Amino acid sequence: MKLFELAVQHQHLMALDGSADIPPEVIRDTLEGLEGEIRDKAHSIACMVRNIEAEADAVAEAAKELAERSKRMQRRADEMKNYLLFQLQACGMTRLPFKEFTVAVRDNPEAVRINDDAQIPPEFMATPEPPPPSPDKKALKAALKTGAEIPGVWLERGQRLEIKA
Repeated sequence: MKLFELAVQHQHLMALDGSADIPPEVIRDTLEGLEGEIRDKAHSIACMVRNIEAEADAVAEAAKELAERSKRMQRRADEMKNYLLFQLQACGMTRLPFKEFTVAVRDNPEAVRINDDAQIPPEFMATPEPPPPSPDKKALKAALKTGAEIPGVWLERGQRLEIKA
């Protein structure tokens, strides 16, 4: 049986609670058996969760290492491109055709360089739009805990599952 089927049976038996023609000891024995099966299923599922979480952590760590490796490789490629550019400029060469590709020294578009932001007139300064207001959940929680009533806001305690070693 699946865990949810066992849970439904358990709830059904708990609801009987002496109201049926079934003796209480039969209900109690059946509940004990169901609880053992539920316990076994819960153990299996918890083991699967721990394995999946461990695998997810390993994948995240591998992704982090690969991202760092990618950055190092990109920096190395940029360094080599700059080296090649400098050497071609020193030789006065602007175009090298090869069978697979062509290497060319090209002019970049003009770029604005700024020495001191303080000297720039205000009409050339961009002002970022402020972020829209958002609820301060810490302040709301503190107010609700002191008994304040705030329309559309309430405290709610959820539950979570912990699987600890």
